[in-house]
Parts: sequence; C-alpha cells; structure tokens
Amino acid sequence: MTHEEAPNTGHGPLSACVRTAVEKYFADLGGQCPGCALYETVMAEVEAPLIEVVMRHADYNQCSAARILGINRNTLRKKLKTYGLDEKRGAKSQSGKRT
Repeated sequence: MTHEEAPNTGHGPLSACVRTAVEKYFADLGGQCPGCALYETVMAEVEAPLIEVVMRHADYNQCSAARILGINRNTLRKKLKTYGLDEKRGAKSQSGKRT
C-alpha cells in the first residue's frame, strides 16, 4: 500500500502517538480546563515538525514535499514561511549543507 492509498482510519501509529500525547496533556492539567483553541494548538504543534521532516526527506525540494503532503506547492510555501522553515531552506542553498 502506498502513502496515497493509506486509509484515514485514526488507528495507525501516528494516531496512537497523538492520542497518547493528548491524554498526557489532560492528565498534566490535573482536571483543570485546558482553555480554548485546543484544536488550533495541536494542529500548529504537529504541522511544523511534520513539514520540517517531510522537507528534509524530500531533500528540500518543495514540489516533492508538497506531493508527499498532498498539498499545493504554494500552500507549502506559505506554511514554510509561517513556521520560519523557509529560512532553513535558504541556509542550505547558500552553504550547500542542510541545517
């Protein structure tokens, strides 16, 4: 099964990691309300490292990374800028080494 055919079941290894992390988050709160915008917080916490790892895996090729992520290259560029990851790409191309 390719990454494009992988089912979105919510029962894979990534789901297990997220489930464990969110359960720990609530346990660490000790019964207190987590406040608001938990969804946005989790998405921001997950999206930046996801994009960073995929970019490294794609050898910083935005077209390849966008294809792996299943998003448009312009969307990827916007997210790279949002998370300050576009600077890492620039550092690689200037020095010839990945940062």
